[in-house]
Amino acid sequence: MVTALGYETTRAALTAVEGLLGRRVGASVDLGEPEDLGGSGRTLVMRVRVLHNNPLLPRSVVIKQLRAADHTDKDYSEAFAREGAAYKFATALPVDARPGPQLLASDAEERILVLQDLGEGETMGDLLRRTPSSGAATVLSAWAQALGRMHAGTYGRERDLSVLARREHTDSRNDPIAGEAARAADAVPAAVGGVDETARAVLDAAVALFTEGPFRAFSPSDVGPDNTHVVGGAVRFLDYEWAGFRDGALDVAYVLLTYPDCTEDGHDPDLDVAIVEAWRSEVVRLWPRLADDVALRRHVTTAKLAWLTLATYWALGLDSASRIDAGHLDSLPAWSYDDLAARWDRLAAADPRVRDFAVAAAAKVRTL
Repeated sequence: MVTALGYETTRAALTAVEGLLGRRVGASVDLGEPEDLGGSGRTLVMRVRVLHNNPLLPRSVVIKQLRAADHTDKDYSEAFAREGAAYKFATALPVDARPGPQLLASDAEERILVLQDLGEGETMGDLLRRTPSSGAATVLSAWAQALGRMHAGTYGRERDLSVLARREHTDSRNDPIAGEAARAADAVPAAVGGVDETARAVLDAAVALFTEGPFRAFSPSDVGPDNTHVVGGAVRFLDYEWAGFRDGALDVAYVLLTYPDCTEDGHDPDLDVAIVEAWRSEVVRLWPRLADDVALRRHVTTAKLAWLTLATYWALGLDSASRIDAGHLDSLPAWSYDDLAARWDRLAAADPRVRDFAVAAAAKVRTL
């Protein structure tokens, strides 16, 4: 028994899941050997063994449950409902487009999800940290191609997620990150000394990528290196609490901004190119406009602006009254001020439309 979770908490979860799976297969199910997989402060996540072989069940499953103390918290319950709908949506996809584990069962009242156990693997961050510079492009390309397959496989299916979300009594279009990004787009320019008309238009376009971007597809939200797993050579994305449909360039930009923390040499323009090209190879048939190099580069830098503005909003402490739980975007709040400023410097060099704003943002962060 995993004592870190507490006997009563663990046993209650196992009993609930035994009932869920028993009803599914029409026979009693016994679970045991729980292994604590961590989880956030509000969720219990564990791997458990199916003790008696059943041809309709795998040898082990992963249980994710919102802790009882948080069942009445509106925001946490909303996140659970959103995640349940997203897993149901993803499970219904063709296997080659499915971004993560299959949902095996769920209980809305008990706030439990029972997920396919993908087995032992490693995070993309860990894989990159042990990969020499000569192999980084291959690993990063696989990451970007997995994103592209997910985007291509979910393009045009937003209504399906919306229907499933309504059944879970939530609204998949109510994106908390979009609201946070919109607040950041107002607060950060004011904090760094304003923004010119051109940069203001680009910033507005960046925020709009969360709600009305031209290349909309399913996104788990955090596709960073420590929330992306490699199992048996396959790239899998985990945690759908804030999943929804957004412009695919936001995911590409998130990878571009977070991979340097995990590679031997840090940021490398050649690796940036490898990532973007690998993603484009999977989606360009659906979105032919991305064949234009200039348009693609501009669109991706616009998406970077959205994430950097949001990260700066948090770094400057401008969000105290409204902050969503940023635990699902681990990589952004984790940057040091120097790391964040360096990313602004690179954006200033890459996109003349926002150069002055990026320079001012970098300077502001460096004063912290």
